[in-house]
Amino acid sequence: MSFNKRTKSRIISILLILLLVLATGCQAEAPPETPEEPEVNAPLVINMGGGPVGAATEVLYTMMLEDFTTSIENCTGGQTTGAPAPNLMGLKEGKYNLVHTISDVTAAAQAGQAMFQESGPIEGIMNLITISEHTTTWIVKADSPYMSIEDLKGKSFSPGPRGTSNDIATQRLLAEIGLSYDDFKVEFLNFADAEQQMLDGHLDAMLFSFTTYPHPSLLSVIAKEQVRFLPVPEEAISGVVSKYGGVKATVLPEGVYTLFDGTKNPAIKGIGGNLHLAVKADMSEEDAYNMVKVFAENFASYQETVASLKKMKVEDMAKEIPGIEFHPGALKYYKEVGFIK
Repeated sequence: MSFNKRTKSRIISILLILLLVLATGCQAEAPPETPEEPEVNAPLVINMGGGPVGAATEVLYTMMLEDFTTSIENCTGGQTTGAPAPNLMGLKEGKYNLVHTISDVTAAAQAGQAMFQESGPIEGIMNLITISEHTTTWIVKADSPYMSIEDLKGKSFSPGPRGTSNDIATQRLLAEIGLSYDDFKVEFLNFADAEQQMLDGHLDAMLFSFTTYPHPSLLSVIAKEQVRFLPVPEEAISGVVSKYGGVKATVLPEGVYTLFDGTKNPAIKGIGGNLHLAVKADMSEEDAYNMVKVFAENFASYQETVASLKKMKVEDMAKEIPGIEFHPGALKYYKEVGFIK
């Protein structure tokens, strides 16, 4: 059968159309588009090593954690009462991811000194929030014969719980004046028990060598008994400050405490540093930022409840502690709001 050119052209066109239809029909249908799921922040579970039993920080951290868990998406957590040294060991071991600590103990952990000598330096500790300043407050009853620390040799005192900054600082100050715990009867008591034993006459002194002010337990004793503040030898102050990181010369301001007879405390020189909240460097920037933001936004309510915060301004939470760097997430927030220029 023969076709003329015109017929051939039509046949070719029809075949091309058929091939195109077949090719289109053989294509797999595109799967229906799946709607994108909204992004969900990774859960933040806060395991906090808190402060000692009976300390003002116990109330502060309870309020703070409640604010964290209600204000930060997918955030849960709680605190275990503790002390700076074991808290930092817990941070190192992964038991905690947020800890209460004090600048002198943090510096010792970084350097592998004091109670960290055997375990070695702890790396990656970063400051999150700087809280209250600490200083030295040594008291005896006013009707006692003790006028100096040397007069207490052979007598009983409490430096608070073992492993706290009070404990470490007391040992350091005593060493600078040629004394040690062996020269005294030392009772490692939580603050509430130290307070009660002082009032009951079972303790001759409370030597809180690196503590917040006003301290709740000292306030309680001073409200019920006339006390005397023991001086801290200046050579002991300068010796400790020159040897250890995270420590500075401080002064308990005049008038912080109203004594039983209505008079005010004198200004008292001592050593001190800062209470602060620490995290590890591997905490996400977002989590660190969010915690700092919530703390700042709720600072006024903390200040109303915790006496030691009344002397602090919200921007003081960005005060730098020499040798202890801020976490990048904290630093980001502090720069955003102008706390750090």
